[in-house]
Amino acid sequence: MNKSESSSIEKRVSEKLKEYFPQKPNFVVGVSGGADSMALLYILKKLDIHALVVHINYEMRGEESNKDQELVEQMSFEWGFECCSVRLNSKEISSGNFQNWAREQRYNIFNGFLTEIEADGIAVAHHKNDQVETIIQKLLRGSSPEAWKGMDDWNNEIFRPLLEFNKAEILKYCKENSIPFRTDSSNIDSKYSRNFLRNEFSQKMDKLFKGWQENVMKLQEYGSLNKKMLDLLAKDYFDDEKLFIQPIKELDVILAQSLIKKFIEQFHIQISKGVLEQAYNLLSSQVGSELILSESVKLVRERESIIKVTGVVEFEEYQVSETEVLNGVSNNELVIKISKSIESELYLDADRIKFPLLVRRWKAGDSIQPLGMKGTQKVSDHLTNRKVPTAIREKSLVLCDSDGTIYAIIFEGNTTNRGTISELSKATDSTKRYLSITSKK
Repeated sequence: MNKSESSSIEKRVSEKLKEYFPQKPNFVVGVSGGADSMALLYILKKLDIHALVVHINYEMRGEESNKDQELVEQMSFEWGFECCSVRLNSKEISSGNFQNWAREQRYNIFNGFLTEIEADGIAVAHHKNDQVETIIQKLLRGSSPEAWKGMDDWNNEIFRPLLEFNKAEILKYCKENSIPFRTDSSNIDSKYSRNFLRNEFSQKMDKLFKGWQENVMKLQEYGSLNKKMLDLLAKDYFDDEKLFIQPIKELDVILAQSLIKKFIEQFHIQISKGVLEQAYNLLSSQVGSELILSESVKLVRERESIIKVTGVVEFEEYQVSETEVLNGVSNNELVIKISKSIESELYLDADRIKFPLLVRRWKAGDSIQPLGMKGTQKVSDHLTNRKVPTAIREKSLVLCDSDGTIYAIIFEGNTTNRGTISELSKATDSTKRYLSITSKK
């Protein structure tokens, strides 16, 4: 890469900054120490953009992780950036997908700093290869066409200025500008879906289908076209508060569900396929049927429409400490107690859970690893699969820790099935302390 090619990356980033930010912005920038994020940090330096560098050390690779942190801190200092490194204990995730956990933790931290310093956005170094992998994952997971557009350069929170450049171009930029970076050895482990796509799938596709990545990128156009079509249709099928039943029922199921999903997403709620199917089933339900989408929003079936109702969930979540549970915690709904013997039909191993605990209504997006299962399952799908009655499903509670790990689903008011225990917290023959959950209703 010659200097004109090198400066073209900086020029395009500069153009995107001017396109999305009328004044020079202030960012929280995530920097791992790899080539992509170090290149982004150097570009921000060259363009004189102010940013707080945030590095997350997951402590997964011992001394390697510490050297990543040292590099980020050193170069941040040399390039005139303030840097904050955050260490996380990866042992906290005993099962499930580490990458999903890491991403959730990472963006929680980024958003915390975003609020604290009143930054204009979070800058990250996703590039064209990442975009291709994102689109492929969405295709393989059966996402609807509007999701094929992949990641945006700017979504009013996250700024991704390198999406039009591939990995090879970024590596050349680093070499041209003598930008130091480190290589994460865990990226060669193909047990993670993105690593498999990168290390095995992509390499084979390169040999079999020349130019396949560009063809995948073209799917973004179809995704954008599909989104525009739904935008045009939307006004005939729903407004800000209600979904019109009869017109929707006359549509093909896939199109009807796409419009229902769009209706729900305007409330800033992301839903699973299971919840979407429940929302679709409301079209044929009795008047008065309800579906809870979050702790503050639910859908109610009326005669000619399905309406959004807010501020309707009366249950107030609450937190309990281990000391409180030792003495027995009781409220209008539940009694939670630690004892040396089993005192209810719903019980966990008290030494396999992390206090303090939170009791709250389940919400769209919640996942649990049900007893006997190796993987996780959406709570909404689990309730549907267990054929929990609608009235009980909507009022069901979850018991989780401060990180969001769900240990139990509690079927409030059900006299036959008390709930579901997570595989992570199940009691065994060696259990010494039982956490018992008893419903008063």
